[in-house]
Formats: sequence, C-alpha cells, structure tokens
Amino acid sequence: MLGRIGKAMKDGALGVAIKTWANERYGDYGEIREVEVDTQAARIVIKVMMRGEREVIAVTIDRYALIEDGGKLYLRIDKLTTSREWITRLLNRLLDGRRFALPASVGKIL
Repeated sequence: MLGRIGKAMKDGALGVAIKTWANERYGDYGEIREVEVDTQAARIVIKVMMRGEREVIAVTIDRYALIEDGGKLYLRIDKLTTSREWITRLLNRLLDGRRFALPASVGKIL
C-alpha cells in the first residue's frame, strides 16, 4: 500500500513539473490544463486548450522512453494519440524517434 502511495505521489509531482515546464516553454500556443502521468505504464495524458480552439484537446503519449545521456535526461515519444486525427498523424510524423531534454527538476523526481 505504501508503494502505491509513493508511486501516486511521484506521478503527481512529475505531472505538475511537466505542466509547469511546458506552460512556461510553450504558453504562446495554449495552456496545458491537466497532466496525468503513469510511470508504470509509461503513459502520459495531457489536456491542452490551444489558442483559437473552442475545445480542449486531449493528447495521450501511449508509449515513451526516458533516456539518460551525458548527465542529461531525455524523453523520447514512441507513440501518441490525440482527440484530433490530423494532429495525431502530424505529431507522430514530426516526433517519431525525436528526444526532448527534460529540466533537471523532472530528473530529481524520477
């Protein structure tokens, strides 16, 4: 039971760190409203309100990998889906195999 509580706390803290980082970095495009992380399933669900949109867009990172290289931590997105088919197709094409440097605060939580 304590293990589940610890995992839930870690996943929650990771979600807050990702939300804060992404809103600071990409806030010109919209606002991330929610981030749910499940480290055990390697899954992240993000709800974002993009500028000019009327509805929240759901983005689910169905499969990801965390990679440590040269003392830095990277996120590689292997598969994602969204609530808009065209966005899913575009993002999978653009992000396939790319990795993104994560801030040190995220690495400390993991």
